[in-house]
Amino acid sequence: MEPLYKRHRPREPERTVAERAQQLEYLMRRFGDEVLHLAYFYLKDRHAAEDVAQEVFLRVYCHLDDFTPEGSYHNWIYRITVNLCHDRLRSWTSRKVFAAEDLSGGEPTPRCVAVDVADTEAQAIRSWEAERLLEAVMSLEPKYREVIALHYYSDLPVKQIAQLTGLTEANVKVRLHRARQRIRELLREEGGREGEGGR
Repeated sequence: MEPLYKRHRPREPERTVAERAQQLEYLMRRFGDEVLHLAYFYLKDRHAAEDVAQEVFLRVYCHLDDFTPEGSYHNWIYRITVNLCHDRLRSWTSRKVFAAEDLSGGEPTPRCVAVDVADTEAQAIRSWEAERLLEAVMSLEPKYREVIALHYYSDLPVKQIAQLTGLTEANVKVRLHRARQRIRELLREEGGREGEGGR
């Protein structure tokens, strides 16, 4: 699919080096964390996600003059991120990189599972549940992790996810449905194993 920035015309006048640097700095502050978290959802590897995030903003910088105010920086940057993550996944020859990560080892934790509860016991229980949910999401196939991340972490509607991924809206809905089904199955399986272990 043709990148969004190539379809934006007419483009605005070229910026000076200082203006480009200032604009890039703003975009990195505005979208940097979101890009890193989204890349991590795809790749399940902190270092790979950081590499992708750097490449995203390098491409943004190189194509700033091809972008016009009529476009959405959000959509443009997300599209670049999604495409680079797809490229990275295709280039990895071994699936071993998708081995479970130590989620307590400083990996970015999606905001959608953040917990803010006053009661310590309730917070511990909810944190445990959130970790189980995150583990289930991260164990999904990349195509299902993708739509879950975009819909629940990034709060994007189905139509926008379809635009970013090149899928039809119907396909996005099907993937979301199957992803939710699989997450429920994984959580039930985990609950069953814990129940057996407690006997």
